[in-house]
Amino acid sequence: MKYNLLSVLISWVFPTRRDRNKFRKFCESIDNRAEIKKAQKRYICVANSIKKSQKSKIKVLFLVNENSKWKTQSLYDLLEKSEKFEPVIALTIADRQKRASKEEKKKCLEENFEFFKTRNMTCVYAWDIEKNKAKNLNIFKPQFVFYQQPWFLPKIQQPKNVSKFALTCYVPYFVPNYGIMNMDCSEFHKFLYRNYVLNKDWENLYKNYIGEDYTGNIVSVGHTMLDDLYLKKDIKNDEDYVIYAPHWSIPCQGNKNDENYATFLWTGKIILNYAKNHPEINWVFKPHPTLKVALKRTGFFSDSDIENYYKEWETVAKPCYSANYMEIFMKSKALITDCGSFLIEYFCTGKPIIHLISDQCSAIPPEPTQKIFNTFYQVKNAGELYNQLENLLQRNNDYKQEERLRILKDLNLENCYAAQNIINDLEKIIAE
Repeated sequence: MKYNLLSVLISWVFPTRRDRNKFRKFCESIDNRAEIKKAQKRYICVANSIKKSQKSKIKVLFLVNENSKWKTQSLYDLLEKSEKFEPVIALTIADRQKRASKEEKKKCLEENFEFFKTRNMTCVYAWDIEKNKAKNLNIFKPQFVFYQQPWFLPKIQQPKNVSKFALTCYVPYFVPNYGIMNMDCSEFHKFLYRNYVLNKDWENLYKNYIGEDYTGNIVSVGHTMLDDLYLKKDIKNDEDYVIYAPHWSIPCQGNKNDENYATFLWTGKIILNYAKNHPEINWVFKPHPTLKVALKRTGFFSDSDIENYYKEWETVAKPCYSANYMEIFMKSKALITDCGSFLIEYFCTGKPIIHLISDQCSAIPPEPTQKIFNTFYQVKNAGELYNQLENLLQRNNDYKQEERLRILKDLNLENCYAAQNIINDLEKIIAE
């Protein structure tokens, strides 16, 4: 029997799987460090090539695999109006969907295609259905590639490979708030040419964590999802919606970690029953797109339980299952949520939040967000939830309003046009 000497040696030095995984990740980090330096050098060449190009327009490709996380509409719109840029949506399949059938993948692509085509946006397929694999983005000849999310990217479409022919950029599909650094400063972020973040507070937070070799790509611009607040601030608030937006991250029993935001197991029915008992309130049900899947995974609910829950909400509320929710935010009067990204997005409307807090979530807000979180009506159990629902929705006692509006003004988040700031940066890149 032949033995791989290196494997035997590693197994001897690192006898447990956990130790071997740590060693493997350590080796990968060393390899990635070298690869990132190569990517940084390639970016210099790509940028120089763009400056020398005589093309009439610079092509900007947006790589998308889930339309529910599309948060850069304002940037696309502004690029489309520009004489310098040509924006295009490139639709791909998430890596986690690899085992889906050919028909399921085709349906996913068609649904995403329809989502963008109804908005008269230019779309191309970056996934080959017949060959069942991702296309090399180089065939579309982009100069810039914007990523919709850092997760589930086919290998050939990751920044590491795209850096060979385009400048890679990222606008987070969520407004980071807990500062869970392994999510916001991963290898994906290190390979980017530009990582556009919310403001100087977040820029400094990430730069202090990610390491000095990778700080040059972090630029504070605002957030494109908040541009509607800037562009549509005169919209009439004639609906006064109360929004319930449950997150999907229901923990497995005893599994306490940073990302267990969800409180659905103890808040889901309470809030539904409260909505049924108060039909005088205009309700919106805005669940996270992954909530149904997460509920099935827990095993606490049958398929019929889940479908009935959604149907019950649809009889008492306006359902909102798409990524286009900022107008509903602007037409609302309060938000009830445990969804991480909504906390800062909704804070920027100046309206109150009942913040549902899970005792399974171990994440601690960093300094830039703690002062924002202090303006929320925090709820940790059923008694506190009932009290805050009555206090805010029945008595209209928004006693944190003054503090909330003062901090919002100090942060200057609602008067920032992120799309314009990003375009200013792109123009600077191609002009230097």
